[in-house]
Amino acid sequence: MKLSFALLLASVLALASAEAPKQAGEPPTPFPKKGKYGYRDRGGDFVIEPQFDYAGEFSEGLAVVGLGKFPATKWGYINLRGQVVIPAQFDGAHDFSEGMAAVSIGGKLGYIDLTGKLAVPPQFDEAQKFSGGRARVRIIKSGYGYINKAGEFVVPLQL
Repeated sequence: MKLSFALLLASVLALASAEAPKQAGEPPTPFPKKGKYGYRDRGGDFVIEPQFDYAGEFSEGLAVVGLGKFPATKWGYINLRGQVVIPAQFDGAHDFSEGMAAVSIGGKLGYIDLTGKLAVPPQFDEAQKFSGGRARVRIIKSGYGYINKAGEFVVPLQL
């Protein structure tokens, strides 16, 4: 009986000290190498080779990436295989939430959908993530309000 317990304890300790297994479905994380960003899996292996000047975390299956050095950086999105699915064309870009992402075009923020189609034209000075079907936005001299995914104000702008 003591031998079985000792064997069991040794097995548990060996498993605890072993490298954590890769979890299926866990998105890779951005990591720099030689001045460019790629994405590594949990085991530390590059699954998307370093090729981007900037890289964000995955959100809703897409990650925002930047090409070109600041201030000339253009932003777009890649999928989990590293394929560009929304070309780097924006002056700024944020993570997706509820299928929408705030992007900057010409100094104003609007929203795109998961296909890259402009869903809400750029008109805001600040734009937050969608939550519960609405997002908080701001126009500097008019105040804060909330819009729906069609860009309609559900709470009017207020100072």
